[in-house]
Amino acid sequence: MQKQSDSGLEEVTKIVSRFISETEYDRFPPPITDRIKKSILDTLGIIVPASVLMPDLKSAIDLYIEAGGREESTVLAYGVKLPCWAAAFANGVRGHALDYADGHLEAVFRIGISVIPAALALAERRGGVSGKELITAVGVAEEFLCRLGVSVARRRQSLGPWHCGILLGNFGATAAAAKMLNLSSDQTDRAFGIAFLQAGGTVGVTAPDANIRGMYAGFVGKTGVLAALMAQKGMLGPRGCLGSPDGLFDVYFQGAYDREPLVDRLGSEFELINLSFKPWPACAFAHPYIDAMLNLVSDNGLHADQIERIEVFSGEMNRDLCKPIDVAKGQVPTTTNDAKRSVPFNVAVAVLKGTVSFRDFTPEGLRDPEVLRMAEKVQWVAAPEFDEEQFSKKGNQLAPGKVGVTDRQGRTFTKRTDFPYGHHFNPIKDDDLIKKFRDCVAFSPRPIPAADVERVIEAVLHLEEVPDIREIIRPLA
Repeated sequence: MQKQSDSGLEEVTKIVSRFISETEYDRFPPPITDRIKKSILDTLGIIVPASVLMPDLKSAIDLYIEAGGREESTVLAYGVKLPCWAAAFANGVRGHALDYADGHLEAVFRIGISVIPAALALAERRGGVSGKELITAVGVAEEFLCRLGVSVARRRQSLGPWHCGILLGNFGATAAAAKMLNLSSDQTDRAFGIAFLQAGGTVGVTAPDANIRGMYAGFVGKTGVLAALMAQKGMLGPRGCLGSPDGLFDVYFQGAYDREPLVDRLGSEFELINLSFKPWPACAFAHPYIDAMLNLVSDNGLHADQIERIEVFSGEMNRDLCKPIDVAKGQVPTTTNDAKRSVPFNVAVAVLKGTVSFRDFTPEGLRDPEVLRMAEKVQWVAAPEFDEEQFSKKGNQLAPGKVGVTDRQGRTFTKRTDFPYGHHFNPIKDDDLIKKFRDCVAFSPRPIPAADVERVIEAVLHLEEVPDIREIIRPLA
C-alpha cells in the first residue's frame, strides 16, 4: 500500500496546528457553539458522581491527592486543588467511568472527556479565562479529534487492534491544552510530537475482568497538559508526528487513513455537528438494542411478564456483546464494565424498567434476580449483513440493533434500530440532557446545593457571556 506520507501534499500536522493556533471564537457558527456548550455541560455532569458510583476509581484519584503539590486546578466535587496535570488526570479518569460520555459514532470513541478536563485544568492555572476562550479551546480540539477519528475510520474494516479513544485522544487533549496556552502553530506541532511519546492503547483495555477501561481519559488529559506546557517552555517534540514517514498514520495504521476528512474545509465545515450524547450509561454498541427494545415494548403494549423469549440479532463483530447469561452456570456480568457491554443484560433492564440508568450497574444492580432471569431469556441470532453495514455508512459505524420478542401466546414482534436516541441522526432533546446533568450531580461525593446546580446549567448554556470560567468551577468544587 502506498503510504499517505508519500503523496507530496503538505503534511497534515502542520495544517491542523495552524487551525488550532489561529482559530478564534467568531469562526464557529451558532449550531457549533451550541454543541460545544452541551459537550461541556454533559462532561462536567458525568465526572462529578463517578467516584461514588464507581468506587474503584477512588484510589487512582487519592494517589494524586496524597502527593499534593501546587494548588492550581480543581478536582471536581472533591474540594481540593492540585497541579494542573494532576487535576486533568483526576477529572479525566472519571470521564468514561459511567459509560455516559458524548462521542462521535463514525470515529466510534468518546470526544469531550479527552478534551475538556485538559482545557479546564489549564484555564484555572491561567486564571481569568472567559467563556468564549473556553468554547474556542474546546471547539478546536473537539473538531480536530472528531476529524482525526473519522480519517482513520473511513479506511478500516475492524475495530481493532488500537483503542482509538486512547491512541487518538492524546492528541485531542494536547490540542485543547495548546489552544488554552495560546501556543503558536509551530509550538502546537511540537506539542503533538511530545504527546506522540505516549501514544498507544489497544482494545485489550476492554477486557471484562479489567476496570481500567473507564479511566483512560485521565491518562490522556495528563499527557496533553504536560505536552503543551513542555512546548511552551521550549521543549522540541518532532514536527509532523501525524503524517510523517515515522508518524502515527504510517506506523500505527500502515498508511490507511483518509486525508480528506481530516483537513479539507477545515474551519469552514464542522464534523463536530455530528457529536452524539448518550441517554443511557452503557456501551454505545448496546444502545441500538436498548432503543429497539424500549420501542418494541411501547409500540406493542407488552409487559415483562408476558415475554417468553427475546432474540438479539447481530453480526460477528458484536457477537461477543451478546454472550448468553446463565445464572446456574455462573455466566453473569461480574463487573460494571462487563454489564455495560452485555446486550442481554441491557435489554433485560430496558424491558423491566423502561430505561437504563447508572443505578442498574451498581453491585446491587448486577445481582438483581429479576433482571438476571429476564436476561436468561435472551438468545443471539446471526445477522451477518450487519457487519457489512457497520463499515459502509458514512457518518456512522454503529451497527444496527434488532430484537425479537415472543410472548406467552406465541406472538412474535420485531424491531430494528439504526439510529438510537442520542445518535446525531436522532439527537437527544435539550431537556433530557439537562435532566441527565441534574441526575448525575445529585450523586456528588460532596453535596451540591440545588441553586448552585441551576446556576451552573444556566452559565454553561450561556457560556459566551461568562467573564471567568471559575464561576462554573467553584459551585462544582
